[in-house]
Amino acid sequence: MEILLLTLNLHTYEQHPRHCPFDTMHQHEREVHIIAEAIAHLRIDIVCFQEVGEYLHDPIANTYGESPSNMAYRIRDRLRQWGHWYHIHQDWSHIGYQRWREGTAILSRHPMRHNYSAYVSADQRKDNYMSRNVTLSCIDVPWFGLLHVANVHLNWAHHGFYEEYNKLSELIRSRRHFGIIGDLIVGDFNAPAGEHAYNHVVRNAEYVDQYCELHPERFFQPSYHGCIDGWKDSTPKRIDYIFKRNGDPLQVKAMDVIFNQHFYPLVSDHFGYLARFEML
Repeated sequence: MEILLLTLNLHTYEQHPRHCPFDTMHQHEREVHIIAEAIAHLRIDIVCFQEVGEYLHDPIANTYGESPSNMAYRIRDRLRQWGHWYHIHQDWSHIGYQRWREGTAILSRHPMRHNYSAYVSADQRKDNYMSRNVTLSCIDVPWFGLLHVANVHLNWAHHGFYEEYNKLSELIRSRRHFGIIGDLIVGDFNAPAGEHAYNHVVRNAEYVDQYCELHPERFFQPSYHGCIDGWKDSTPKRIDYIFKRNGDPLQVKAMDVIFNQHFYPLVSDHFGYLARFEML
Protein backbone atom coordinates (compact mmCIF):
# COMPACT_ATOMS: atom_id res chain seq x y z
CA MET A 1 0.00 0.00 0.00
CA GLU A 2 1.37 3.41 -0.98
CA ILE A 3 0.15 6.96 -0.59
CA LEU A 4 1.20 10.20 -2.24
CA LEU A 5 1.34 13.40 -0.20
CA LEU A 6 1.79 16.94 -1.49
CA THR A 7 2.67 20.07 0.47
CA LEU A 8 2.50 23.52 -1.13
CA ASN A 9 2.40 27.12 0.08
CA LEU A 10 -0.17 28.89 -2.16
CA HIS A 11 1.07 32.47 -1.57
CA THR A 12 -2.35 33.93 -0.65
CA TYR A 13 -3.39 35.11 -4.13
CA GLU A 14 -0.19 37.14 -4.50
CA GLN A 15 1.04 35.56 -7.74
CA HIS A 16 -1.07 38.02 -9.76
CA PRO A 17 -2.11 40.83 -7.40
CA ARG A 18 -4.59 43.36 -8.82
CA HIS A 19 -6.41 46.36 -7.38
CA CYS A 20 -9.72 44.52 -7.59
CA PRO A 21 -9.78 41.29 -5.53
CA PHE A 22 -12.20 39.62 -7.95
CA ASP A 23 -9.83 40.34 -10.83
CA THR A 24 -7.03 38.88 -8.69
CA MET A 25 -9.01 35.68 -8.18
CA HIS A 26 -9.79 35.49 -11.90
CA GLN A 27 -6.09 35.88 -12.73
CA HIS A 28 -5.35 32.87 -10.50
CA GLU A 29 -7.54 30.56 -12.58
CA ARG A 30 -4.31 29.33 -14.19
CA GLU A 31 -2.86 28.27 -10.83
CA VAL A 32 -6.11 26.57 -9.79
CA HIS A 33 -6.14 24.57 -13.01
CA ILE A 34 -2.46 23.53 -12.88
CA ILE A 35 -2.62 22.42 -9.23
CA ALA A 36 -5.88 20.52 -9.70
CA GLU A 37 -4.55 18.89 -12.86
CA ALA A 38 -1.42 17.69 -11.04
CA ILE A 39 -3.46 16.28 -8.13
CA ALA A 40 -5.82 14.48 -10.50
CA HIS A 41 -3.20 13.20 -12.92
CA LEU A 42 -0.83 11.95 -10.22
CA ARG A 43 -3.70 10.65 -8.04
CA ILE A 44 -2.32 12.37 -4.96
CA ASP A 45 -3.92 11.02 -1.78
CA ILE A 46 -3.28 13.84 0.70
CA VAL A 47 -2.67 17.54 0.03
CA CYS A 48 -1.48 20.11 2.57
CA PHE A 49 -1.83 23.76 1.54
CA GLN A 50 -0.49 26.77 3.44
CA GLU A 51 -1.33 30.44 2.81
CA VAL A 52 -4.78 29.58 1.52
CA GLY A 53 -6.46 32.86 0.60
CA GLU A 54 -10.16 33.69 0.93
CA TYR A 55 -11.60 37.16 0.33
CA LEU A 56 -12.07 38.92 3.66
CA HIS A 57 -15.28 40.69 2.64
CA ASP A 58 -16.87 37.84 0.72
CA PRO A 59 -20.57 38.06 1.65
CA ILE A 60 -21.20 34.40 0.79
CA ALA A 61 -18.95 32.75 3.37
CA ASN A 62 -20.21 31.93 6.83
CA THR A 63 -17.36 29.62 7.77
CA TYR A 64 -13.82 29.80 6.44
CA GLY A 65 -13.44 27.43 3.52
CA GLU A 66 -17.05 27.46 2.35
CA SER A 67 -16.68 30.42 0.02
CA PRO A 68 -16.01 30.12 -3.74
CA SER A 69 -13.27 32.73 -3.19
CA ASN A 70 -11.29 30.25 -1.07
CA MET A 71 -8.46 28.87 -3.20
CA ALA A 72 -8.44 25.39 -1.64
CA TYR A 73 -12.22 25.27 -2.18
CA ARG A 74 -11.70 26.24 -5.84
CA ILE A 75 -9.12 23.50 -6.34
CA ARG A 76 -11.32 20.89 -4.67
CA ASP A 77 -14.32 22.07 -6.69
CA ARG A 78 -12.34 21.70 -9.92
CA LEU A 79 -11.35 18.17 -8.91
CA ARG A 80 -14.98 17.29 -8.21
CA GLN A 81 -16.00 18.62 -11.61
CA TRP A 82 -13.53 16.12 -13.07
CA GLY A 83 -14.92 13.27 -10.97
CA HIS A 84 -12.26 13.22 -8.23
CA TRP A 85 -13.78 13.36 -4.74
CA TYR A 86 -11.69 14.87 -1.95
CA HIS A 87 -12.59 15.59 1.66
CA ILE A 88 -11.33 18.89 3.07
CA HIS A 89 -10.53 20.42 6.46
CA GLN A 90 -9.28 23.99 6.82
CA ASP A 91 -9.09 26.98 9.14
CA TRP A 92 -7.54 30.43 9.05
CA SER A 93 -4.93 32.22 11.13
CA HIS A 94 -4.95 35.90 10.25
CA ILE A 95 -5.66 38.57 7.65
CA GLY A 96 -3.03 38.50 4.93
CA TYR A 97 -2.17 41.36 2.57
CA GLN A 98 -4.99 43.47 4.06
CA ARG A 99 -7.81 41.65 2.23
CA TRP A 100 -7.53 37.87 2.53
CA ARG A 101 -8.31 35.41 5.26
CA GLU A 102 -5.15 33.31 5.26
CA GLY A 103 -5.03 29.77 6.56
CA THR A 104 -4.14 26.14 6.00
CA ALA A 105 -6.08 23.30 4.37
CA ILE A 106 -5.83 19.51 4.19
CA LEU A 107 -7.44 17.59 1.31
CA SER A 108 -7.74 13.81 1.32
CA ARG A 109 -9.05 11.08 -0.96
CA HIS A 110 -9.53 8.95 2.16
CA PRO A 111 -11.91 9.60 5.08
CA MET A 112 -10.78 12.23 7.58
CA ARG A 113 -11.31 11.63 11.31
CA HIS A 114 -10.85 13.84 14.36
CA ASN A 115 -10.40 17.07 12.39
CA TYR A 116 -9.13 19.86 14.58
CA SER A 117 -7.48 23.27 14.42
CA ALA A 118 -5.73 25.29 17.11
CA TYR A 119 -3.53 28.32 17.58
CA VAL A 120 0.05 27.52 18.50
CA SER A 121 1.19 31.16 18.58
CA ALA A 122 0.96 33.26 21.71
CA ASP A 123 -0.95 35.92 19.79
CA GLN A 124 -4.29 34.80 18.35
CA ARG A 125 -5.52 38.09 16.93
CA LYS A 126 -6.80 37.89 13.39
CA ASP A 127 -5.27 41.28 12.56
CA ASN A 128 -1.75 40.12 13.45
CA TYR A 129 -0.02 38.38 10.53
CA MET A 130 2.13 36.44 13.03
CA SER A 131 -0.87 34.64 14.52
CA ARG A 132 -0.52 30.95 13.61
CA ASN A 133 -3.32 28.40 13.50
CA VAL A 134 -2.58 24.77 12.53
CA THR A 135 -4.91 22.17 11.01
CA LEU A 136 -4.75 18.51 12.01
CA SER A 137 -6.53 15.39 10.80
CA CYS A 138 -6.39 11.62 11.13
CA ILE A 139 -6.54 10.18 7.61
CA ASP A 140 -8.13 6.72 7.57
CA VAL A 141 -5.84 5.00 5.06
CA PRO A 142 -7.16 1.62 3.82
CA TRP A 143 -5.20 -1.42 5.05
CA PHE A 144 -3.07 0.84 7.27
CA GLY A 145 -5.14 2.75 9.79
CA LEU A 146 -5.02 6.31 11.04
CA LEU A 147 -2.28 8.52 9.64
CA HIS A 148 -2.07 11.73 11.66
CA VAL A 149 -1.23 14.80 9.58
CA ALA A 150 -0.41 18.19 11.10
CA ASN A 151 -0.38 20.96 8.49
CA VAL A 152 1.53 24.01 9.71
CA HIS A 153 2.80 27.45 8.77
CA LEU A 154 5.01 28.54 11.64
CA ASN A 155 6.78 31.79 12.44
CA TRP A 156 10.44 32.68 12.12
CA ALA A 157 12.91 31.74 14.86
CA HIS A 158 12.95 35.29 16.28
CA HIS A 159 9.14 35.58 16.25
CA GLY A 160 8.04 32.57 18.28
CA PHE A 161 9.00 29.45 16.30
CA TYR A 162 10.32 27.53 19.29
CA GLU A 163 7.27 28.14 21.47
CA GLU A 164 4.96 27.34 18.55
CA TYR A 165 6.72 24.09 17.71
CA ASN A 166 6.74 23.01 21.36
CA LYS A 167 3.01 23.71 21.64
CA LEU A 168 2.41 21.83 18.38
CA SER A 169 4.33 18.83 19.73
CA GLU A 170 2.20 18.79 22.88
CA LEU A 171 -0.96 19.00 20.78
CA ILE A 172 0.12 16.06 18.60
CA ARG A 173 1.02 13.95 21.64
CA SER A 174 -2.41 14.65 23.15
CA ARG A 175 -4.08 13.10 20.08
CA ARG A 176 -2.20 9.79 20.00
CA HIS A 177 -4.87 8.08 22.07
CA PHE A 178 -6.99 8.00 18.90
CA GLY A 179 -5.02 4.93 17.82
CA ILE A 180 -2.69 6.66 15.39
CA ILE A 181 -0.40 4.36 13.39
CA GLY A 182 1.69 7.03 11.63
CA ASP A 183 2.45 10.68 12.26
CA LEU A 184 3.55 13.41 9.82
CA ILE A 185 4.20 17.14 10.34
CA VAL A 186 3.99 18.98 7.04
CA GLY A 187 4.25 22.53 5.74
CA ASP A 188 6.14 25.82 5.77
CA PHE A 189 8.25 25.98 8.94
CA ASN A 190 10.22 29.17 8.18
CA ALA A 191 13.17 27.22 9.61
CA PRO A 192 16.09 27.02 7.15
CA ALA A 193 17.73 23.61 6.81
CA GLY A 194 20.73 23.27 9.11
CA GLU A 195 19.96 26.34 11.19
CA HIS A 196 19.00 26.42 14.87
CA ALA A 197 15.21 26.32 14.44
CA TYR A 198 15.48 23.33 12.08
CA ASN A 199 17.79 21.56 14.53
CA HIS A 200 15.20 22.13 17.25
CA VAL A 201 12.83 19.84 15.30
CA VAL A 202 15.32 17.04 14.57
CA ARG A 203 17.60 17.33 17.61
CA ASN A 204 16.25 14.32 19.53
CA ALA A 205 15.50 12.24 16.39
CA GLU A 206 11.79 12.07 17.24
CA TYR A 207 11.02 13.37 13.74
CA VAL A 208 12.99 12.74 10.56
CA ASP A 209 13.30 15.13 7.60
CA GLN A 210 12.04 13.00 4.72
CA TYR A 211 13.72 14.99 1.95
CA CYS A 212 17.08 14.68 3.70
CA GLU A 213 16.40 10.98 4.24
CA LEU A 214 16.35 10.43 0.47
CA HIS A 215 18.51 13.30 -0.79
CA PRO A 216 21.18 14.16 1.80
CA GLU A 217 23.35 15.60 -0.96
CA ARG A 218 20.63 18.22 -1.61
CA PHE A 219 20.24 19.18 2.04
CA PHE A 220 20.45 22.93 1.36
CA GLN A 221 18.50 22.95 -1.92
CA PRO A 222 16.03 25.89 -1.62
CA SER A 223 12.29 25.31 -1.48
CA TYR A 224 11.50 28.68 -3.05
CA HIS A 225 12.93 30.98 -5.68
CA GLY A 226 13.88 34.64 -5.65
CA CYS A 227 13.17 36.95 -2.72
CA ILE A 228 10.01 36.16 -0.76
CA ASP A 229 8.29 37.79 2.21
CA GLY A 230 10.26 37.19 5.38
CA TRP A 231 13.43 36.17 3.52
CA LYS A 232 14.15 39.16 1.27
CA ASP A 233 17.55 39.81 2.85
CA SER A 234 18.95 36.32 2.33
CA THR A 235 19.67 33.80 -0.37
CA PRO A 236 16.92 31.20 -1.01
CA LYS A 237 16.71 28.46 1.63
CA ARG A 238 14.87 25.20 2.26
CA ILE A 239 12.05 26.02 4.68
CA ASP A 240 9.26 23.62 3.57
CA TYR A 241 9.29 20.09 4.99
CA ILE A 242 7.66 16.74 5.53
CA PHE A 243 8.73 15.29 8.89
CA LYS A 244 7.87 11.70 9.88
CA ARG A 245 7.87 10.44 13.44
CA ASN A 246 10.82 8.10 13.78
CA GLY A 247 9.93 4.40 13.93
CA ASP A 248 6.43 4.71 12.49
CA PRO A 249 5.53 1.92 9.99
CA LEU A 250 5.72 3.99 6.82
CA GLN A 251 8.75 4.54 4.65
CA VAL A 252 9.39 7.32 2.17
CA LYS A 253 10.24 5.82 -1.23
CA ALA A 254 10.40 8.96 -3.35
CA MET A 255 10.27 12.71 -2.77
CA ASP A 256 10.30 15.19 -5.62
CA VAL A 257 10.22 18.94 -5.93
CA ILE A 258 7.08 19.90 -7.86
CA PHE A 259 5.73 23.16 -9.31
CA ASN A 260 9.31 24.26 -9.95
CA GLN A 261 9.01 24.84 -13.73
CA HIS A 262 10.65 21.47 -14.44
CA PHE A 263 8.00 19.20 -12.88
CA TYR A 264 4.83 21.25 -13.50
CA PRO A 265 4.94 25.05 -13.90
CA LEU A 266 5.45 27.55 -11.11
CA VAL A 267 2.22 28.32 -9.24
CA SER A 268 3.56 30.12 -6.17
CA ASP A 269 6.65 31.78 -4.72
CA HIS A 270 7.30 28.38 -3.07
CA PHE A 271 7.94 25.04 -4.73
CA GLY A 272 5.92 22.04 -3.61
CA TYR A 273 7.12 18.66 -2.35
CA LEU A 274 5.55 15.40 -3.48
CA ALA A 275 6.32 12.36 -1.32
CA ARG A 276 5.47 8.72 -1.96
CA PHE A 277 5.20 6.57 1.18
CA GLU A 278 5.01 2.82 1.46
CA MET A 279 2.68 1.87 4.30
CA LEU A 280 4.33 -1.08 6.08
